[in-house]
Amino acid sequence: MGVALAALFPIAAHAQRASENAVTAADDAFGTRVGNERIGIYNEDDVRGFSPLQAGNVRIEGLYFDKVGDENDRLQESSRVRVGIAAQGYAFPAPSGIVDYALRTPGELAELSVLTEGSSIGYNTLQFDGALPVNKTLSVGGGVGYYRNIFAGGGNNYEGNIAVLLRWRPVPNLEILPFWSRKDTYLQKDGEAYAPEGDFLPSPIPQRHFFGPRWATGSDFSVNYGSLLNYSLSSWVVRLGIFRSELADPKSSFPYLDLVTKSQGELNVDSSPPSHIGSTSGEFRLEKSFAEGPWVHRVIFSLRGRNWNGLYGNSITTNVGPQTIDQTITSPKPSLQFPPLIHDHVDEHWIGLQYQIARKNWLQVSVGAQKARYHKRTVVPGEVPTLLNTAPWLLTGSATGYLTDQVAIFGSYTQGLEDNGITPSNAINSNEALPATTSRQTEGGVRWTLLPGTSLVATVYDLKKPYFNLDPSNFYRELGELENKGLELSLSGNLTDRLDVVAGGVLSQPTVSGDTVRLGVSGVRPVGIYSRKFVFDTNWRPSGTTGLSFDLGVNYFGGEPGSLDDVVTIPAHITMDWDTRYELKIAGQTASLKFAIMNMFNTRSLRVVDSDTYGFSFGNGRRIDLRLVVDVG
Repeated sequence: MGVALAALFPIAAHAQRASENAVTAADDAFGTRVGNERIGIYNEDDVRGFSPLQAGNVRIEGLYFDKVGDENDRLQESSRVRVGIAAQGYAFPAPSGIVDYALRTPGELAELSVLTEGSSIGYNTLQFDGALPVNKTLSVGGGVGYYRNIFAGGGNNYEGNIAVLLRWRPVPNLEILPFWSRKDTYLQKDGEAYAPEGDFLPSPIPQRHFFGPRWATGSDFSVNYGSLLNYSLSSWVVRLGIFRSELADPKSSFPYLDLVTKSQGELNVDSSPPSHIGSTSGEFRLEKSFAEGPWVHRVIFSLRGRNWNGLYGNSITTNVGPQTIDQTITSPKPSLQFPPLIHDHVDEHWIGLQYQIARKNWLQVSVGAQKARYHKRTVVPGEVPTLLNTAPWLLTGSATGYLTDQVAIFGSYTQGLEDNGITPSNAINSNEALPATTSRQTEGGVRWTLLPGTSLVATVYDLKKPYFNLDPSNFYRELGELENKGLELSLSGNLTDRLDVVAGGVLSQPTVSGDTVRLGVSGVRPVGIYSRKFVFDTNWRPSGTTGLSFDLGVNYFGGEPGSLDDVVTIPAHITMDWDTRYELKIAGQTASLKFAIMNMFNTRSLRVVDSDTYGFSFGNGRRIDLRLVVDVG
């Protein structure tokens, strides 16, 4: 039982950064981020074809967090996607998985890590992260960072971030973790999107450069702050997290090229008025664990909620003029008068109870229920307020059984409630409030421990939810039901004491059903969801060497429908990354030097932004990176 309690809220300590490596840190292939590195088949924007972030399935150290502001690497040390068997035993799981952030918590030692990195495309950063114990019960941590970001689609910006964290343990069984962070982005240029007026893709694929007018820039800032409390008393555990997340956009511009031919069209820029979104969220959790012979029981009571407010407005489109792909265009800055802003408010809370029973290496069963209440009020100036309410019961159940010490089978059923936000700005019914909808998921699979520290996981899943998109008249609405069935594979661990492997894949069959499909309004395949993805990452440390290692990463992305009628499909593509790392001493301090070639074969590909609208895939084009980390203390 002590192990179970430790897993609930581990006493984290700030980790220095020279040894950061996503491959060696990953427990599975479902999605891991450590520092500046990400690997896996999923991330916070894509799990089984859907976005946990958009669905509200984000946690900080396991507690509910309504993330509005951008992530801040000074605050968050790592994140993991909890899906499949990785979510078994997790308190109140959700369809499409959960993204769980770990804080960069200060420990009991004075530490300072300095990271500097640059690349051949112009990206560069300088980051400082540290910790300082004040006394035996209080430690202070935090950091500052500067970035010059260059993105695959031609966008770029300057970014600064800062964070402060405290770890206070006034008594041995009580831990309090307050934190504050801010991220500012300046001179932000969004790379162009491409909207063909026909069944074709833009060609040639544009270069990594900003081709829009100089005035098409933006800025924003994000603030995330709050506190966690962990308290244990015998078999009782109390956990509390209260968080505030804000995102403000004083100005923003989004350029897109309406293509008449594959390479020529009219450039438009959508300019949006100042906006502000903020959410106060959190969770109170009370847990009781007790043992009866070989059985361990765990009862969890949870109260979660969020209070979300948005102030935003309709964008104004400016026609800049004719443009050819890769042609820089100039135009005078327009004088814009924005309409009155829209006020949006969401109040949502859940009360839940979950019961778990487990016998080590034999059986684990979990059942739970939550009562959700959702209320949304949208006020468009000059119109009657829109009110949306729902109060469903959400049920979950899971079981894991051990056939042998090496083989376990598992299964689960999960229901969720997801806020769909508002309709996109490019719809004729832009900024219209969308109803919250329920989703449901069934899954089952097997985990086989091949070697000590190495496991193979295979999962089959079936996820269902309403399908929203733009119809042929550019009206954004529910078009039917979206079902995604698939098979996931994950192989991870230490094949030898000098070789770590993280490999995985997903083979799925996403389909749309309903009247819109029968009437030919929508195709059977949903827009922007791939049916195949495979990843292979390995870290090798040659024998006879000390501190030297090599990483190889291969990623296969299957094709994905780009148009509502499934006529246009983005082709499949493969990328390959390679790096060399060397740990050394600089002035007696531990350091790490990393040389990387990302996307070695210069693969350039597109991604779906919206129906019939395309941008660039992440990591588009080759780049060379050089990174130095020095740990002091």
